[in-house]
Amino acid sequence: MNRFFHTFSDASFAVKVCVFLLFELAGLCLTMLLSVVYTALFDGIAALRLALASQDLFLFIVPAWCAALFFGGSAARYLHADRMPRAASLLGMLAVLLAATLPMERIIAWNEAVRLPESLAALESWLRAQEDAAQALTQQILQFGSVGDMLAMLLIVGVLTGIGEEFVFRGIVQRLLLEKLRNSHAAVWIAAFLFSAIHFQFYGFVPRMLLGAFFGYLLVWSGNIWLPVAAHALNNSFAVLDAYFSENMAASEEIRNWATAGGVWIWLVSLPILAMLLGWLRNRCLHERRR
Repeated sequence: MNRFFHTFSDASFAVKVCVFLLFELAGLCLTMLLSVVYTALFDGIAALRLALASQDLFLFIVPAWCAALFFGGSAARYLHADRMPRAASLLGMLAVLLAATLPMERIIAWNEAVRLPESLAALESWLRAQEDAAQALTQQILQFGSVGDMLAMLLIVGVLTGIGEEFVFRGIVQRLLLEKLRNSHAAVWIAAFLFSAIHFQFYGFVPRMLLGAFFGYLLVWSGNIWLPVAAHALNNSFAVLDAYFSENMAASEEIRNWATAGGVWIWLVSLPILAMLLGWLRNRCLHERRR
C-alpha cells in the first residue's frame, strides 16, 4: 500500500490532475444522483439544502481527501490539516477580514457596475442573467423560518463549504500548482482565479478572487489549512447572519452604503490599516510555523 501511494506521489502533474478529476467526476455523479433522490423525497428548500450539504461532502471534501491520500499517503499531512492554528493567528485573520470590509464593499460595487462594450452586448446579457439566477438561488437558500434554519445554514454554507472549498482549491489545486510552478505567488493567484471562475459569477469575480488569494496566502504563510478554512467559514457565516438579521437590523446595509458613497478617504484610512494587519499576520504565521 505504501508503495502504491509512493508511486502516485512521484507521478507527473498531468497524472495527478487526471486522478483528482476522476475523483471529482465520481463525486459529481453521486451528488447529482442524491439531488434527484432529495427532490423526490423532500419539499423544495429542504431538498436544496440537503443537495448543498451533499455537494460540500461528495464534490469537495471526499474527493480532496481521497486525492490527498493517493498523493501523500497521509491525507491530513498532505492537506496540511494535521495540526490546529494558534489563537493569535486566528485573531489576526479575523482582524484582517474586518479591516477589509470597507474596501471590499467598494470593490464589490465596482465589479457589479462593470459594463462590457456594445459589441459584447449579448455576452453581457447572458452574464447578467447568470448573475440574477445565482442571486435568486442564494435568496432561496437563505430563507429562514426559525433559528434552526439559520443554524443549519451556518453548518452547510459556513462550515462545510469552508472546509470543502479550501480542501479542493488550497489543499489540492494550489499544492499541485506549487509543485509544478515552484512559485508560491503564481500558485496562489492561479488557484484564486480558478476558485472565483468556478462560481460562474462574473459580477462578483474580482472580490471573490481577492478572497481566494487571501486564503491562499494564509496557507503559504502558516502551512496550516485550518487557518484559511476558518477564514472562509467566517466569511460565509457573516453572509448567512447578515441575511438572517436583515429584516430587523440594517447595519450591514448602512455599512455597504457608507463604503460605496464615501470618497477617497475610505482607501486612505482603511488600506494602511489593512496592510499593517496583513504584515503582522504574515510575520505571526511564519513565526508560529518555525516553532
